[in-house]
Amino acid sequence: MDNFKKKELMFLIFIFCFAFALRVSYCFFFKENILHIQTHIFGDTQDYIQIANNFLSGKGLISSPDRIAYRPPLYPLFLSGVYYLFGNGYWPIRIIQSILDALTCVMVYFLGRMVLNKQTGEIASFICVIYPFFIFFTGFELTETLFIFLLLTTIYLFQRTKKNPNCRNMIITGISLGMSILCHPSLTMFVFVLLITLAISALWRGWENRFKIIGIVLTVTILTILPWSVRNFYHFKKFVPLTTMSGRTFWEGNNPYSSGGPCQYWPEEIQNLSEVESDKYLTKTTIKVIKEDPTRFLKLLVIKFTHFWNVKPNYEGFSSPLYNLISIFSYIPIMVTSIWGMFLTKKIWRSFLIFYLLFISFTFTSMIFVGSIRYRTPIMPFMIIFSAYTLKWIYNKTFSLAKK
Repeated sequence: MDNFKKKELMFLIFIFCFAFALRVSYCFFFKENILHIQTHIFGDTQDYIQIANNFLSGKGLISSPDRIAYRPPLYPLFLSGVYYLFGNGYWPIRIIQSILDALTCVMVYFLGRMVLNKQTGEIASFICVIYPFFIFFTGFELTETLFIFLLLTTIYLFQRTKKNPNCRNMIITGISLGMSILCHPSLTMFVFVLLITLAISALWRGWENRFKIIGIVLTVTILTILPWSVRNFYHFKKFVPLTTMSGRTFWEGNNPYSSGGPCQYWPEEIQNLSEVESDKYLTKTTIKVIKEDPTRFLKLLVIKFTHFWNVKPNYEGFSSPLYNLISIFSYIPIMVTSIWGMFLTKKIWRSFLIFYLLFISFTFTSMIFVGSIRYRTPIMPFMIIFSAYTLKWIYNKTFSLAKK
């Protein structure tokens, strides 16, 4: 092993160990606070835990008999694997998620190095180590930690496949994308945006080869998702490709009493409907509400946009000065320097097209459904890479001026 490789390995070991230590320490010192927040604020954690326990007891990947496909399957499967191997106490999942998030910091280095340079990757990975929101979510039974790792891995594989479009790379990328969607179905919007962008680009530039790559990747992605879709068809005798919660979240973000975030007002009619019928009813009713008052819908789009990109938490349960300060002083510097980084790399913007498509698709999804800074968290590693490039540029400029 040459000297360069040794230094790189030592740096990555440092990043992994530092990230892991921070996350485990957070879970240890704030255990009671984490349990309180999980019980009173993040209600979906109970769903994931229930699905995992039901699966281990032989009842299947269901939260209850009337919620068979309400949640995507990958995170409950991940939970059940941890519970099966190590028990379902407080610590096993927190330790595993701390390891996973530490690996995410390492993956940021490899992606940053691939799309820009080694120094940018190093700075980006260190920022990810100390970024508060990444640390925060390792303490909860929520999809964020697993999804961020899978999404980052998928984008890294996309970039690698673009450089070396062999069959092996395309298959691995397709599997990774399929697993990411099975963890968080909101990523399907990114796939649609990507296809539309490629179609427009092909008219101008003739990117037939890109279509071939995407075609193979998407085929493998569909095959990865297919067992879950077949399972749903077996239960419902209807086509339910992913979940039955899209209608519910669509209603939450756009009903007459919605403020753009989670809302607990539900039509009485859904009480007597099946899971699939309820999903369809809520979708149709929400569209009807939008048609009746399109101006309010447009206002909600703006509100949800600000919720998604807000500098401090939207939810009143996180409105304390401490939460606000942590959010503001960790997010604003990244936002400013990442925009600066986009400007600095404008001449090679096509190299970052997939980053921009992620920003657009996640923003659009939150504007249509529910706006929250929680749903912004998965795209933060990509913003951090731009931020890291700016910091490297500032350092180089400052160092060169100091030399003169």
